[in-house]
Amino acid sequence: MTFAGGRAQADYMARVRGIPPEQCLVVPIDVGKHTAVSLVADHEGRVVHEPMTFPMTATGARTLMNAAGTAGRAARAGSVRFGIEAAGHYHRVLASTLHASGLDVVELNPAAVKVARSQLGQARVKTDVRDCLAMVELLVRGQGWPLHRHDDQVALQTMWVAQRRRKLDAAQALTNQVHALADLAFPGIAATFKTGFDSPTLRMLLSTITSPDELAAMDVEQLVAHAATHGRRMLRPKARHVIAAAQDSLRLPNSQQPTAQCLLAREIAVLEQLRNEITYCDEQLATILPSTPAGVLATIPGVGVATASYYGAALGDPWRFTNADAAYRYSGLSPSSYDSAGRRRAKVQISRQGAVELRRAMITLGTSMGLSHPDFVAYRRRLLAAGKKPMVVAVALAHRSHRLAFAMMRSQIPYDDCRWTTAVAKGRPAKAAGATATT
Repeated sequence: MTFAGGRAQADYMARVRGIPPEQCLVVPIDVGKHTAVSLVADHEGRVVHEPMTFPMTATGARTLMNAAGTAGRAARAGSVRFGIEAAGHYHRVLASTLHASGLDVVELNPAAVKVARSQLGQARVKTDVRDCLAMVELLVRGQGWPLHRHDDQVALQTMWVAQRRRKLDAAQALTNQVHALADLAFPGIAATFKTGFDSPTLRMLLSTITSPDELAAMDVEQLVAHAATHGRRMLRPKARHVIAAAQDSLRLPNSQQPTAQCLLAREIAVLEQLRNEITYCDEQLATILPSTPAGVLATIPGVGVATASYYGAALGDPWRFTNADAAYRYSGLSPSSYDSAGRRRAKVQISRQGAVELRRAMITLGTSMGLSHPDFVAYRRRLLAAGKKPMVVAVALAHRSHRLAFAMMRSQIPYDDCRWTTAVAKGRPAKAAGATATT
């Protein structure tokens, strides 16, 4: 039997089938940073426990569970399902606490809650209680994804991936600020390094030399020696190029140069600290990765520790999805469509209705393989040669790489290039990873 809401809805409906609607209770929870709002309703939509606000603490969680238990005993409930809106990270500890207590907990997509509120005629009237009422509609229909509890190693992987992402975002934002300061204090010097501020030598020069005048006054041997003193190796042609740029660069007034250089040096010091934090995260992920389901992905050419960890942490347990297509839809990368009365919208876009972390991880995986794995490099070139837009190419690579990675995590069979080449030739790339028929 096929259900409109897919496997999750089918499983729930099978469990509550035969139970009177008034004995099937749902407990929607709208979480915030410090407090949350909840109520209890039955499958007929009746509110059997009035809305309540409770703190996001252990005491608050017990208050919620006691209220749901009281309502369940009064209704002689045969089923009580807790639905919690997946609001960033705020919901995670509460959801895990409820799940650890043996309760039936599902996560609800905020976008679905918004749509449900619109269907109730309250699109422009947003309150915590109205969001709970919208969640009742979703829960009664069997919507929501059962909470997945990571094992210890995957949970640790997820935490380090989140930490790395935060530090990387901060480093990228700070790099833009450093660029602006460098253009003031040392105009034109950054352009002499092809990799820009990814070059440790450039960062060293900007933080240890006081002005373009000081740099311009050096000869080649002095600059090479200066770099060596600070632990960097600079070739003489590069030193000559940098000095020439300094001699021809613009200058701030002498009264402003010391402040500009001081600010630049301090920002570079912070940037170095962020880069060290990213390196430390990579070291931790490299230690954890082999003991997680995503460890097998490191055998794919071009897939490093960070890429494999991002995908593994975002996907979690691959067996919680029916197949690769279900996981792909969950990411929000599946195409949206509009087909009504025989008319179809010409422009196709991705749905974006799903897990942002998994969507980003798939794009990252596809991009990485599209730049290093020979078959994916050729596939990317074919798409670009056919006139596909870069974003379309990125999504296509994400889909193809996801099917391989998903199958490998399910089978735990390391990548084999000969097996992959044979499977692609037969038009069954997923089979190269030992995938079952459902993938």
